[in-house]
Amino acid sequence: MEKQVWKPACDAKSEILKFEPRIDLLHDILGFGRFAEITETSDSFFLGRRLGDIGFNEFLGKPSEAATQRTAELFNKLSKCSQEQVMMMLRAKNINPKDVGIG
Repeated sequence: MEKQVWKPACDAKSEILKFEPRIDLLHDILGFGRFAEITETSDSFFLGRRLGDIGFNEFLGKPSEAATQRTAELFNKLSKCSQEQVMMMLRAKNINPKDVGIG
């Protein structure tokens, strides 16, 4: 009997890279940019953890208006399925979508 493996209906990462191959805010936030992981503090600042680090050692501050605008434009290009995946990933990381230009 063949082993069944769950596969998502879409691949948000591939779709994001198709529309925007250069590393930008959304890539970093979702973990496939310059940082292994990003977190948002309670006062809406962002911290980054580089690959190999054990803590969030990079203070990133708040995204610029230009960065949040690019993120909003990229998000709107994504399929509905990929948009839902992005929203789930943001919720899992406790990142407010509005703080990155979504919503």
